[in-house]
Amino acid sequence: MRAALATIAVAAIGAAALWWGTDQGRALTSEAARRNDIAAAPRLLPDVTFHDQTGAAFALSDYRGAPLVLEFVYATCPDICITLGTAFERLDATLPEDARLVSISFDPRDDTERLGWFADRHGAQTPRWRVAGIEDDADRAALLARADVVVIPDAMGGFVHNAGLYLVDPEGRLSAIFEPEDTEGLRVALAGDAR
Repeated sequence: MRAALATIAVAAIGAAALWWGTDQGRALTSEAARRNDIAAAPRLLPDVTFHDQTGAAFALSDYRGAPLVLEFVYATCPDICITLGTAFERLDATLPEDARLVSISFDPRDDTERLGWFADRHGAQTPRWRVAGIEDDADRAALLARADVVVIPDAMGGFVHNAGLYLVDPEGRLSAIFEPEDTEGLRVALAGDAR
């Protein structure tokens, strides 16, 4: 009898932990839970100042009222950032003319020259698509934290990081995150925001 009660107690605790850890059964990964949280409660992004591939300065607030999509990359990334850049190429060709794209580097070493190299590699042209860096370390940290972007330096001078297409609403709030391959889902969501 004790063994049966102990088994039931362990199963109940396990089920509760699974329920809590999967966002009440809606997310099987922490990434999915993060995306659910942002979709349920859009969050205002800090108004940081950037410099783009031409050296021009701008701020996130410059995009208020316009459709905006962000991605977080670093210029010398050998894998996922190439996928993200390719997704932005598709979006650049298919989003409405007033939509804007910003590839944000989290690598402090990405100066104007390196940003320009990334922009040239993917055909990014200002003002529609900017490839941008953030000079201020505190601003960079604040933006990454608010967008829940995880960046971990690796042992080879690069970074391990999560990836997504970040939709910012007209009020400057991060409202949804899409998989890099889900450009169609992002287009549909953007069309819904425009109504």
